[in-house]
Amino acid sequence: MSARIQVYAASVFKQATAALCLAFLASTAQAAETVQALRYGVTLFHFFQQDYFESLTELMTAQELEQLASHAENAELLRGGMSLSYGMDLEAQRIFERMLSEPRETVDRDRAWFYLAKLAWQRGDAQRATGALAQMASDYEGELADEANYLRAAISLRQGDESTALVYSELLPEESPWLSYVYYNTAAFLATKGDWDGAISEFERLEALPASSIETRALRDKAYTASGFARMAGGDMALATQDFRRVTLNSSQANRAMLGYGWALSELGDYRAALSPWKALSERSVIGESARESLLAIPYAYEQLGKHGLALDNYRYAADVYTRELSVVKQLVEEFKVGDLPTLLELGKDDTGEWLSGGDFLPVGEYAPYLRHLISRHSFQLAMRELRDLHRAAAHLVGARERLDVLAQVDADQRQSWSSVIEGDRQQKLQQKHKLLKAKTGNLREQLERAKATGDERWFANDERAALWRRVDRAAGLADTLGVDHGETLRLYRGSLIWQDSEDYPARVWAVDQQMLELEAAEQKSKGLLHNVNQAMADRSQNEFTPRITALMQRVANQHNRSELAIRESELQIRAIAVAELEHQGTQLAKALGQSRLAMAKLYDRGSAEVTR
Repeated sequence: MSARIQVYAASVFKQATAALCLAFLASTAQAAETVQALRYGVTLFHFFQQDYFESLTELMTAQELEQLASHAENAELLRGGMSLSYGMDLEAQRIFERMLSEPRETVDRDRAWFYLAKLAWQRGDAQRATGALAQMASDYEGELADEANYLRAAISLRQGDESTALVYSELLPEESPWLSYVYYNTAAFLATKGDWDGAISEFERLEALPASSIETRALRDKAYTASGFARMAGGDMALATQDFRRVTLNSSQANRAMLGYGWALSELGDYRAALSPWKALSERSVIGESARESLLAIPYAYEQLGKHGLALDNYRYAADVYTRELSVVKQLVEEFKVGDLPTLLELGKDDTGEWLSGGDFLPVGEYAPYLRHLISRHSFQLAMRELRDLHRAAAHLVGARERLDVLAQVDADQRQSWSSVIEGDRQQKLQQKHKLLKAKTGNLREQLERAKATGDERWFANDERAALWRRVDRAAGLADTLGVDHGETLRLYRGSLIWQDSEDYPARVWAVDQQMLELEAAEQKSKGLLHNVNQAMADRSQNEFTPRITALMQRVANQHNRSELAIRESELQIRAIAVAELEHQGTQLAKALGQSRLAMAKLYDRGSAEVTR
């Protein structure tokens, strides 16, 4: 049992921290009474849809444009949580520390300090984690109190302070899910010190706790396995076999337990019984250390049973398996070094356009066992997640570039339209039309005022009545020229016209007044439109859209280049992780191959008839 089992729950912490933080932020956002800024509302919409990339993009855009109104503080908390969900723990830490450095009454300081402690613990900085936990209120009894005490106990064990760890573990209630991890870590700590009895006692305490979740059941299987090896180290092989048999067959610890069960039986001298779990284990992939070791354990058991021929056959079989698998590993190493990574890892997009991560596919074919093993590695999963996020960011940048191309085309069309306005003297023509309308309005107004001042009803006569008056005036003029009397008929006709004009005068004046008002309104509207045109022309002469669009296109291009570089670096990281792990597997296979060949050589050296048959 290595020291790394002391921190078995550390990977659980790292995966759960972002989820817990985001859950808290979601409850905080839901508690808000109203949303006063549109962009913050859009941010929350994407946030509650668990589309954190869109939410983070919208939020940071709003921060850049200062469009968050009174939501700036909550928005910063959201940004910290979402940054954490994307593995940007340093950025999240800077956000939380900046907020904690300011006297903000609305910030849950105990919770924030707890998350900072977990961030520090995940990066292996126990001192900073302890300091952050010390900032929490001594009487804090919130929902994170149990986890905080567990974290304090885990840090104390990491520092070798068993007594302090015991103090914090005693603060945990019996129903706390973190109590299982405390017992396990304490047992592992004692095992590394060689205190096998103390370690077994702690493992037994874990067995008494309820296993109500997948995690606690997996931890219990791990405890049974570790307890079995601890009993073996203490010399109690019989009880060790009992511990190994308690491990469930579908557990991740099944292989290790089967191997230990076989060794415990062999230590009891029951080699025939030991062969049963070892043979079952040998049928599994030798990518696992336990299965690989079982191939050597089987012929060892046959040797102890005096069946040297069977031992030789099984050593030879093991050597063949190791040789074949070693060849596969070497080929896969070369594939990861120079091969096409997306093809090798079956990278692609799902129906929603999301890039698939390493855990989203089930490898098949010759390399399947090794690829499955790689996928199970935490470091490989994180690297795959980063690659997925980078691909998604690059896709968003491509979309942004396309939208900016559309905006640039629209802007160019508008500039062309305005250019045609200027070059075609359309503005000048509009000004001339407005001037003419203004002149006509002035003339009509002047005539109307003059007509009203003189009281001449004929000013408002229509064209037909005006023609009649002209005929009467010409007839009277002609009579005067000829020196004859106008006649009674002409006077009656003139009187009739005067009487009709007097009757129609009020209605005509009202109609002309209405026409005048409409004409003046049209003149004012023309004036306003011309002003808008002039203002638009002035604004267009200082166009801000073109340089902004150009700057954004350059910025997007730069970010896309950075994302492409980051993708290449991420792929190199994945290749390096894969190659390192595969080369380690190759080393182990080569070592096992050497052991099998050495064992065969020893059997040949004995010269037994059974061997040389």
